[in-house]
Amino acid sequence: MLADHDEYDVVVTAVAPVGALVRTDGYEGFIDQAKHPSWWSDAPRPAVGDRMRAVVLDATRDPARFSALPSDIRTARGLRHTRPLERLCPPPHDSGRTVEWDAVEEKLGLVLPADYKRLVRTYGGGVFAGLLWLLEPDCPDAMYDLVAQTAEREEILAGLWDMGEEKPSELEAGDVRLVPWGYVEGAGHVLYWLVRPGVEPEEWTVILNEGRGPYWEAHAMSCSRFVLDVVAGTTTSYYFDDFDEIADPEERTLFLPTSRILSR
Repeated sequence: MLADHDEYDVVVTAVAPVGALVRTDGYEGFIDQAKHPSWWSDAPRPAVGDRMRAVVLDATRDPARFSALPSDIRTARGLRHTRPLERLCPPPHDSGRTVEWDAVEEKLGLVLPADYKRLVRTYGGGVFAGLLWLLEPDCPDAMYDLVAQTAEREEILAGLWDMGEEKPSELEAGDVRLVPWGYVEGAGHVLYWLVRPGVEPEEWTVILNEGRGPYWEAHAMSCSRFVLDVVAGTTTSYYFDDFDEIADPEERTLFLPTSRILSR
């Protein structure tokens, strides 16, 4: 069965002025003319028999709506890990946030990844598995506020590097920026996005800075994939090798919203 954000190789079976019918794995779909690269560039218009990569935008429609735009494909890849995370770690009924993202992104000077926005919309800020904090915009506690921590961590890191602490090699090429999105309770590790010029938010690398030392660890994945791997116990991060020993087994697949923690 087709599902939103899934990615397929499709074949064009018919073309009309409004778009193209496609087929994949026994299912039919439709690509609106504005969801094909030819609408936005000099790419050839779709023709019967064309093969292309596309993602499902709306599986509930008949036929299902697809997109062959590279931007939509990148976004879908970023969102792909939020759905299994929600199944493994169901969000509490009172979690989730509505955020004015335009205002937040204006303060930060960048567009945030779609998978992070979905995590905040679904869970809000809070703690996965008793250890891994998801920062959120406009959190009452500045320690867990995305915008406040971005400014604070920039100042802290600038001070460390001024004192001679070595930068990770990933920061040596071009105008690269670190933006924090997570924090590991107890250990003090900070999780950042590695923001590079010209790289789409859905393709940002996750990079961890250990809490009590100078070491860094990069992971070429989205923040939702990193959280999913930690919760599922499939992470390759050195800093979570002993997760089963330091995490409460009963909290492994639980999420606790920041609002509940701050109200204690």
